[in-house]
Amino acid sequence: MSPLPRSASLLSLIILAPGVLAALEALRQEDTLPAAAAFALDDACLAGIENPEAGACDLSLRQLRSVLAVDSQQLDEPTKNVTLTGLLGAALPLGHPSSSKVYPKYPGFTLFLVEEFDAPLNLDGDPIWTWSDGGLKEGQVRFVKEQIKFQDGKMKIEVQKNHGSQQSCSNAQSEDVPHKPLVSGEIRTRFNMFRYGRYEVRMKAPMVQPHNPNVDGNFVSTMFVFRDASFKHWREIDVEVTGRAPGAISTNILTADYQAKWKPSMQETDYPISYQHMNVRAEFHDYTFEWLPGVIRWYVDGKVVREKRNDRLEVPDKSAKIMMNLWIYHDAKPFVPFGGKHLGNDRFPMQCEYDWFRFYKWDGDHHYPPADMSSKSLTEDDMYLTSNNPCDGIPQIGEVLKNGQKLKPCKATCR
Repeated sequence: MSPLPRSASLLSLIILAPGVLAALEALRQEDTLPAAAAFALDDACLAGIENPEAGACDLSLRQLRSVLAVDSQQLDEPTKNVTLTGLLGAALPLGHPSSSKVYPKYPGFTLFLVEEFDAPLNLDGDPIWTWSDGGLKEGQVRFVKEQIKFQDGKMKIEVQKNHGSQQSCSNAQSEDVPHKPLVSGEIRTRFNMFRYGRYEVRMKAPMVQPHNPNVDGNFVSTMFVFRDASFKHWREIDVEVTGRAPGAISTNILTADYQAKWKPSMQETDYPISYQHMNVRAEFHDYTFEWLPGVIRWYVDGKVVREKRNDRLEVPDKSAKIMMNLWIYHDAKPFVPFGGKHLGNDRFPMQCEYDWFRFYKWDGDHHYPPADMSSKSLTEDDMYLTSNNPCDGIPQIGEVLKNGQKLKPCKATCR
């Protein structure tokens, strides 16, 4: 129930590299990164840069952080007991931060995870991130790994015509998904292990037609946290940038239990008046939400745009996955499409861009993320139907709710 066997090559490197176990022991005992000063500070191994004297690439501290995040059950015997316990304060932030950046600090929060997207993420081997094979019932897209691209120091999620075929079973949806006319991408964390904290992203929404950011169309470009969908505990906190206007931004909260279909009663959405001073398609902007016990605050470019407290819907208190995606609403009439009325203006391919992502853990949360970043520390409820795609190696444990019946989830095959 932990990161893929595909990480074995990196683990082998760790086992074979001289002095690695001593450095790991030093990290455990001293709780400081300088104890491992012999490690490279850059990603030499990931970049394929060899050390001409040693005849091999240097193991970087950044890679060491990633390996420490791997569930110890997947490690070979010499490193079997290595976890992040006692080391998080020294190793943070996880992910792929930039050594040249000075990151903002916020009282009561600790920078925990950073993705700069300066280099491609291996979405089949990364210990934190993976891809979704889902497809929203309300949408025209099927999510596939290939539509998540890393170019020019950005992560780019692209919608294009679906000229291929995907197996009907979706692990992310836990059920069969009919063929969709479009494909897109959704990146997500592997497990429901994130909760209270500050979630930040800098992104630019798509232009529905090339080189013209003023044409309105239909899309939903996102950063959000999400748990379980409709089969047990549906929990969701969203930032959504849509195609209905050049400054169209909405914020959502959803909460429901054992609901097979979406209902208006399970959602509270705020559609602020379009921000006339900004064009979310022409420029990058910063989108943030702070999720704390009993309150959520959303920010755009550092300014609070909404505050939600416990009222009709309570603020979620269960852990979730972090997700980013791009999708297009269905074209069935007479419905007014969510994401913009002018669906006929859309031209493909269409692309949203992500400059960076940051997660600051709230210092008052002593349960999530787990201290050792291991799935072993998660509850049975956290692991309910938590597989993301057929290649992630995560067992699909749980039942699908359909027409009042509890059914076994479908099974997809890793290709």
